[in-house]
Amino acid sequence: MNKPKLIILYGFAASGKTTLAKKYISQNPMSFCLESDVLISHIGDWRKNEVEARNLIHSYIKILAKAHLQKGFSVAVPCLLNDVTYPQELQRVAEESGADFREVYIDIEKEDAVNRLLGRGCWGEEGSRQLTEDDRVMLEGRFDYMKDLMQSRPEARKITSKLSDIENTYEQMLLAV
Repeated sequence: MNKPKLIILYGFAASGKTTLAKKYISQNPMSFCLESDVLISHIGDWRKNEVEARNLIHSYIKILAKAHLQKGFSVAVPCLLNDVTYPQELQRVAEESGADFREVYIDIEKEDAVNRLLGRGCWGEEGSRQLTEDDRVMLEGRFDYMKDLMQSRPEARKITSKLSDIENTYEQMLLAV
């Protein structure tokens, strides 16, 4: 049996993190995608308690990842980096579980990233409010904040994403992990 991996896929919203994670788990039996956007939507009225709900989801992801890794199966975690301690905690989970830890950063230009998200029309969580061109400046600021935080993850391997070329992006991801 191969050693399990805990793979964090960093990138801005709509960069393709979840698409790549789902492709990975479809080709790696028993691997698990722990997507916070899906999980948080299962917490009642989470928007009124967003900080607490996100903290809960991060703690649940660590618990689920550890349990799955210890069973010998890989875990993929799509992640828009907002907090430098979260990947450090996931790295500890991988180490404690005897798993390899891999970080992949989907690096796209700010304008492309913001346009993709505006094209999608919302953040990733079910029921997210509609994003419009009026949100562009805010989204650009969020992108810059994420990009700055990524400097704290120098081990993350950068790949590039083209919206119409998922296969090439996925091949880059496989080489990175």
